[in-house]
Amino acid sequence: MKENNTDEVLILGLPNSGKSTLVNVLCSKKVSIIGSTPNTTRDKVSSLATINDRTFKVSDLPGYLENPDELNIKFQKKLEGYIDDANIILFVIDVDSKNFKGLDKLNDILRKSKGKTIFTVFNKCENFEVHDLDKNLYKYIYDQDFYISSVHKIGTDELSNALSNKIKRTSNNQPIQKSNSIVLIGRPNSGKSTLFNSILKTDRSVVSSISGTTRDVIKDTFKFENDKYQIIDTAGVPRNKQKNQIDRYASSLAVDQLNHSLVALLVIDSTIGISFEDLRLINECIENDVTPILILNKWDLLDTEQKEGINKHIKDNLKKFDWVHVLRISALTTKGINLINNVLTDINKQLRTRVTTSDLNIYLRELWVSKPPHPFRGKRSKLKYATQYDSLPPSIAINLNGRIPKNYQSFLINKLRINYGFYNICIKMKYNL
Repeated sequence: MKENNTDEVLILGLPNSGKSTLVNVLCSKKVSIIGSTPNTTRDKVSSLATINDRTFKVSDLPGYLENPDELNIKFQKKLEGYIDDANIILFVIDVDSKNFKGLDKLNDILRKSKGKTIFTVFNKCENFEVHDLDKNLYKYIYDQDFYISSVHKIGTDELSNALSNKIKRTSNNQPIQKSNSIVLIGRPNSGKSTLFNSILKTDRSVVSSISGTTRDVIKDTFKFENDKYQIIDTAGVPRNKQKNQIDRYASSLAVDQLNHSLVALLVIDSTIGISFEDLRLINECIENDVTPILILNKWDLLDTEQKEGINKHIKDNLKKFDWVHVLRISALTTKGINLINNVLTDINKQLRTRVTTSDLNIYLRELWVSKPPHPFRGKRSKLKYATQYDSLPPSIAINLNGRIPKNYQSFLINKLRINYGFYNICIKMKYNL
């Protein structure tokens, strides 16, 4: 995909040829999950790379399978479209590969592409001499051939320089700010990827009934109220006992995306209801100063009695978080999707709210006098002054001469929500002694 005339480098090959490792080397950061299991990558994963002052997009693809499973059938149907959109293609081949049948199938697809620069990259060449190349591999060489070891970073500088020389349209995009970034998080099979596709109005993420289909962090952009937003699809976050090594890393990446956003759409399968894991994710969002919006997905699958039951269940379990927006939608049918737009508009206004120092101090002093905090360890705290030192999210510092109990801190936050319109967002509070 060319975004704002940015060139794209597409990396493809057979499973376990080292594509994801190469992507991480070119981007100088972890973009794709790496594992010894074939087809660790399950969807197109993209990131910007900068080499020799040339900035372009690098996209990693799942390994091509001769006999694809359900997940790869859905992905491989989109492969030719991805190739058409790219400017440069890296055909990555394990130099010791004997799977010529699989390579031939990929080769046939590549030969159909027109006007593409194609580099053949023989990988895992740390103990290899060029003159030892299997003669059966020569037919896969296109415009240029490179012999590298992405793990040991042998030959990658030469490849990087060749790429930068071929890049025509370099990106001058500024990174999308946290305030314009939305992360999708939740348990496996809650419908995150379906919602991701519905918001983008395209089949961007691979969707299936198989639990844990999404592993990588998948990002894309969309326009909302004339602004450019980034939306991030993440792997499901299951309980620890359900995780293997790759799932643990994928879950960790999912939670880590909260550091790159101010709003999280926490997707819940309405047919199952809210769980301990969902409540933990709400806490995780709030601890990271990220405003959660609960998305009760698959709402159309419930009858009236089930809806009443889930509403009561939500009310009982969200007493501590009764300020959190709860939306009931169907990502598959797109029913209720427009509600997300309305809530995001409201949330963005609240996140940008500013309160003057004088107004804040007058309000808090009146509150302190009418309902003072209980003594903490025998000493009643006095308010010195307060100020809002930042927004996005609203961040308030309260200077005291002693500590206040936890319940009074909750009392203050609730009063600030009501008085200043912070109804449905996280408020960052700092108490200075």
